[in-house]
Amino acid sequence: MARITLAALGAESCPTVKNILLLDSEEKRVAVKYYSDDWPTNSAKLAFEKSVFTKTLKSNARVEGML
Repeated sequence: MARITLAALGAESCPTVKNILLLDSEEKRVAVKYYSDDWPTNSAKLAFEKSVFTKTLKSNARVEGML
């Protein structure tokens, strides 16, 4: 019987959650959870959060008060 591994399937066919971020409107952490070691230090995590905040700052997302 052949055994199928994730490597055989390819990484792109099996998406994974590496982290969950909840940041407020001032780039402060409300809640975060990292599931991978792609960001091994706290400074690396903060830099990643800053880049995500900067990229999403220009998005046209509605806030709760607009609903």
